[in-house]
Parts: sequence; structure tokens; C-alpha cells
Amino acid sequence: MKLKEVGKVRFIGITGLPLKIFKYVLDRVPEGTIDVVLSYCHYCLNDTALEDLIPYLKSKGVGIINASPLSMGLLTEAGPPSWHPAPIALQSACLEAVDYCKRKGRNISELALQFALQNEDISTTLIGMNSVEQVKENVKAAIEVESQQSDLGILEEVGKIFQPVKNLTWPSGRAENN
Repeated sequence: MKLKEVGKVRFIGITGLPLKIFKYVLDRVPEGTIDVVLSYCHYCLNDTALEDLIPYLKSKGVGIINASPLSMGLLTEAGPPSWHPAPIALQSACLEAVDYCKRKGRNISELALQFALQNEDISTTLIGMNSVEQVKENVKAAIEVESQQSDLGILEEVGKIFQPVKNLTWPSGRAENN
């Protein structure tokens, strides 16, 4: 907080995979100390657990950055990297959802990004890209959110695929934080 007062920093944020870390920290620091949280993999097609925390964060005046709406590659046609820590059941459900979207002529990454961008309580969505083509695809998907609704039928079916593993996550950091 003193760094803010002397003008060395303008904003202070925290990040972590386990959502309970945000409440743990925010309940222990003076109000206004933390300006923003960056949560990843918790507001995407397969995991919307961040939704439950939004009212609390808003009550604290804390902004929200939703990172990795593609769940670190799970929601891509290329699939996640080999080191991805997601449980096999979640990885299998993601593969099934990718295949379903392909059969319906939709790219699951585009659908996932559009889903994440539609939540007006989340101020920023952060997505990684590794090519100019991905930048173009993501900009196109973002623009389409403004001009049309995502295919609700496909979203409903994808939701059914994820129901058995909804909000399933993986360990990160110290065991007691998960």
C-alpha cells in the first residue's frame, strides 16, 4: 500500500489457480490494497467456478481478469500440451466437446472465447496466442460477440458434455491451497 502512496505502483494484483486464495488474501489486507485478481481456467466452457466469487470481488471493489478461457489448451482442436495437469476425465470430456463442435461446423476455441467474453462482470479476458493467424481468429471471434449471439444450441450440448466434470480442476502450488 505504501508503494501506491508514494507513486511507485498504480495497481496491485494477485493471481493463482485455487480460487480460495483470493478470499484468503482479500480478507487479510486493508480494503483497497488489492485492485485486481487474475484467475485462470475458472471461467470457460468446462469450468465456471469463478462466477460464485464475482459478487464477493465486486463487493471489495476488485477488478477481474479472466485468463485462459481455453483452459490452457483443453478447449482447442490441437489439444493441450503433454504436461497439462488436468485429470483424464476432464481431458476426455474436452476431446468429446471438440469433436462435437467439429461435427457441427464450429471451432471450440472460438465458441469458448465468445462464451468468456459475454460475461459483463469480468472486465478483461486474457488469451494466449502463438501466431498472427490466432490473433486474427480471436479478434474475429471477439467482434462476433458484439454482432451476434453464440449458437445457444451448441453451447447447451457442450454444457451437457461437460456436466459430469463441471468445475473439475487440478492441484496447483502448495497442497493446502487446493
